[in-house]
Amino acid sequence: MTSRLAGVLACALVMAVTVHGVGGAAGSGAGETSVAEKVGETAKRIGRTIEEGVKKTAKKIEDKHVPEKIERKLKKAADKTVEGFQKAQRKIKQKLAD
Repeated sequence: MTSRLAGVLACALVMAVTVHGVGGAAGSGAGETSVAEKVGETAKRIGRTIEEGVKKTAKKIEDKHVPEKIERKLKKAADKTVEGFQKAQRKIKQKLAD
């Protein structure tokens, strides 16, 4: 979801810069091209920075081993459930033996 958000923000930024640059170019002529190029380059640089941030965040999530932690917790819960059923089975057998 974070990567989608970053992509949408980067696209919105590029579109806003493009529209603003095109609108301003109509009135001032050839001098506007270099400003539009600078703004475009800046937008690309910002997009790359956002992309790097998203990659770093994804890497941190992988480094924290979240899937493995969830798997351990689920296994522990399953083991506890098995222990509970075994205990209930022993109690039932004791009651029936009496």
